[in-house]
Amino acid sequence: MQLFYDPTLTVGTHALRPEEAQHAARVLRKRSGDVLDLVDGTGGWYQGEITQIDKRSCMLDVRLLRQEARRTAHRLTLLVAPTKNIDRFEWILEKATEIGIDRIQPIRTEHSERSRLRTDRLERVLESAMKQSLKSWLPELGELVPYAEAIAAARGDRFLAYLGDDQSELLRDLLRPADELTVAIGPEGGFSPAEAAQASAAGFVFASLGPHRLRTETAAITAVHTLESAAW
Repeated sequence: MQLFYDPTLTVGTHALRPEEAQHAARVLRKRSGDVLDLVDGTGGWYQGEITQIDKRSCMLDVRLLRQEARRTAHRLTLLVAPTKNIDRFEWILEKATEIGIDRIQPIRTEHSERSRLRTDRLERVLESAMKQSLKSWLPELGELVPYAEAIAAARGDRFLAYLGDDQSELLRDLLRPADELTVAIGPEGGFSPAEAAQASAAGFVFASLGPHRLRTETAAITAVHTLESAAW
């Protein structure tokens, strides 16, 4: 299945957004009468028959197949410090989308290696991962914010992957049924003791991802997979 994404999908006559229209015409060589499978990023599955197409535009006759009420019974948020190498951070976005996540919130911490992000490029990474993994929910991507702001705004059951506490229980053993889950992953240097204390005061529980020291991207995906698989 080849999925197309358009957040403004409507039933009936609809003009596919330009970038997707060009892909359908120039790359896939679609023609009038062909049927496209589409998602709107918020749980809607559609099919659209091409009524008119050229190199820059694609008109569809769209029908709704089904509407998912929620991605899952829970909402999963990842707070993560972007890596210095942007390719590694894009990998986090891609794999987290494939596994299943609702929101990714980049954070700027004491040991952060990156202070700026091009969210427009990162949004395209999320879109591509959503389509390739045949999902209908596009994760939200927040702007890079200070650690304190993200910690204060976190909701639900909250976990912090903290290297400074040898007594932390495994993340998988801390889980219980919850409507909302949040996990925070630090940069290569980890969270500072002051940041850990701040998170604890905000209701975060220190959690271990196992006996091995993990890079940021490995820790992020391990945490997302643990929370998502356990929540099912």
